[in-house]
Parts: sequence; structure tokens; C-alpha cells
Amino acid sequence: MWTVGAWFVPGVNFVVPRRFVLDIGRASSLAWRENRDTALVNLWWAAWVAHALVLMLANRTDPGSMPLLVVAELLMITAAVLLVLVIERVTTLQGFALGTTVPVARLGQV
Repeated sequence: MWTVGAWFVPGVNFVVPRRFVLDIGRASSLAWRENRDTALVNLWWAAWVAHALVLMLANRTDPGSMPLLVVAELLMITAAVLLVLVIERVTTLQGFALGTTVPVARLGQV
């Protein structure tokens, strides 16, 4: 079973991070905006996947090709900046959600 399942791991590694980040964003606050926030996550994910694909292409076609390596690194920097924006957005939403919590009555005071 593990032998067959291991073949799916590379494909899962391309899809699962995006799904996790979207789930975390949606769970962080009701203020999660599907259009804006999901687009930001999609941009991050696309840059990250493009970086991996360009590196794979570079390694198969012309290892050490400077133009392909520069493109790959620019994509990785773009993905890193976008991920910082995603983390900042989720953190902001969580901060607002924590600030609007309703106090719970202590045990025995009900």
C-alpha cells in the first residue's frame, strides 16, 4: 500500500499547501473575503509552483543555465513576498477576531 501511495506524494505536495492556507484563512475570521484573500493565496501558490517547475525544467534541460536560475529565484522571491502578505492578512484577521470575543461566564456562575 505505501509503495503505491508514495507515487501520489509529489502531486499532493503541490495541492495541499494551498488548501491548508485557504482553510486557515477561512477559519481565522468571518471577515475573510473570498475574492480578495483567495486571490492573494492563489498568487502565492502559483508563484511557488512556477518556481518548482522552472527549477525542474532547468535541471532537466540545461543544469546551470543562468537565465533559468534567475527566473526561478525571482519566482521564489515573489512567492516569499506574497506569503508574507498572506501571513500578515491572516494574522490581522485573527487579531480582530480575538478582540471581538465575548467573555464566558465562570464555572458556577451560571
